[in-house]
Amino acid sequence: MEKLQVEANDVIAEYRVKNSQLEFDNTVLRLQVKKLQSKIDELTAPKKNDVKKANK
Repeated sequence: MEKLQVEANDVIAEYRVKNSQLEFDNTVLRLQVKKLQSKIDELTAPKKNDVKKANK
């Protein structure tokens, strides 16, 4: 029974490590998405010169 408890603890510890890594990866990906969205917004925003030409 004790061996089973040790194995269960090992599985839980391994799960926690993997879960922590996934949470970290998820955070990194979210930050990359924010950065890319900001760049997309910057690139697709109307430029000042374009606005002036449209108003003429």
